[in-house]
Amino acid sequence: MKKLQHTFRVAAFAAAAIAMTAGPVAADSMTTVSQAVNFFQNAQATGGAPATVDAKGPVEITDQVELPGFAFNVYDVDFTANSVTMKLVASLEKLQITLYDNTTFDRYYFAFDQKVTSAELAESTDENFKAMVEVIQPGTSISAAKAFVDGLGTDFTFENGGIVVTIGEGTDLTKVTENGGAITVNF
Repeated sequence: MKKLQHTFRVAAFAAAAIAMTAGPVAADSMTTVSQAVNFFQNAQATGGAPATVDAKGPVEITDQVELPGFAFNVYDVDFTANSVTMKLVASLEKLQITLYDNTTFDRYYFAFDQKVTSAELAESTDENFKAMVEVIQPGTSISAAKAFVDGLGTDFTFENGGIVVTIGEGTDLTKVTENGGAITVNF
């Protein structure tokens, strides 16, 4: 009987230890950006419909900038295990549109090797960035009307979900470039 009680205690302890370590994967375990996709939308430039600008992935998260010159050399995108920083690196003469009106949206979709459960805009180095972030659910699909570059995809599915950073109305990239602007999202 003592041996049976001891076996039950060991089994209960093992089950409790497994239960404490199991559960949702913590954001600090992100190791890969499975997809990074940029859609741009503007009344004149795209006819008001989203167009694919850039798509990359998978990319391993390292100590280096994972996506230098992403989206036609507009942003250096740097990831950690629980954040993403987008630093504006484009020169003004390379940008078609610098002042975002109510028809202009730049959406950056980032999917990872794990599900993201929360995200927040943590820091903006410039008040001229009008940005918001949302979590996208696993299995979410997005489509663009066209792509800026032949052969670039227009349909994407995010198996694990991810986040979308939307830069929109009120953003003035002229002022942001003067200030070396960047935004950081924690997830």
